[in-house]
Amino acid sequence: MSKFIKIIAALILLASCSESKMLENSLSNYDASIDYLHDSKINNCIKKDTIFINSLSKLNLDTFTSVSKINKIFLPFIIYNYDKINMRVKLGQSSIEQPYSTFFVNSLISESNRSACFVTKKDKPDINQYSLEISIDSCKTVSVYQRRTIVIYYFVGYIKGFQELGFPAKTNLNVNIILRKHDKIVITKNYNIDWVQPFEFGWSRDIEKARSNFTTNMAESLSLSTKKCIENIIKDLNEYLNGSK
Repeated sequence: MSKFIKIIAALILLASCSESKMLENSLSNYDASIDYLHDSKINNCIKKDTIFINSLSKLNLDTFTSVSKINKIFLPFIIYNYDKINMRVKLGQSSIEQPYSTFFVNSLISESNRSACFVTKKDKPDINQYSLEISIDSCKTVSVYQRRTIVIYYFVGYIKGFQELGFPAKTNLNVNIILRKHDKIVITKNYNIDWVQPFEFGWSRDIEKARSNFTTNMAESLSLSTKKCIENIIKDLNEYLNGSK
């Protein structure tokens, strides 16, 4: 009997690994646009200073979106079987249409046009001007995807049904900046952003729609955490430049 139980457990484990790999392959077919929400208050201050983005390094974003199994529940009954599997998904660049490093820099420049008291450029700075180094030390967006399957048996066959559901996406973004003038450090600061993006869609039998919505929600979580980080950076740079006059 114990040998039979071990065989069943091994089969369930094998099926779980197979399902997580199939979801990983499936999610590779979906990519979401990552957009910046332009809703900050426009600052009409005079932009006397220029800050040049000197570099953006340590972009810790995985190349591919990955999936791993969290847990699986399999309940075999005489009349029907119930199967539920939870899978952990980590967002990678493969699920985002635009390179994240490009998105970060362009968003910083765009936001500075709205709320900064300085001009931001990507050109190489002169030694007598401000230069900004950005280091993205952590960029992780994770979520949970759940699949439920029910098989109902009857006299001459069976009926199989399933539903899929995404859960809220959680982003941790850790960014360091160094602002230099005359090649001397004037500001160094760390920004640690934790963001939770609710998944506002219910259970779905439409796999393509469910997985597309799931990918989009993860991209939105990354986008909004980036927005929060950039707004904090610009706020601190504004305060420094205003106070240094």
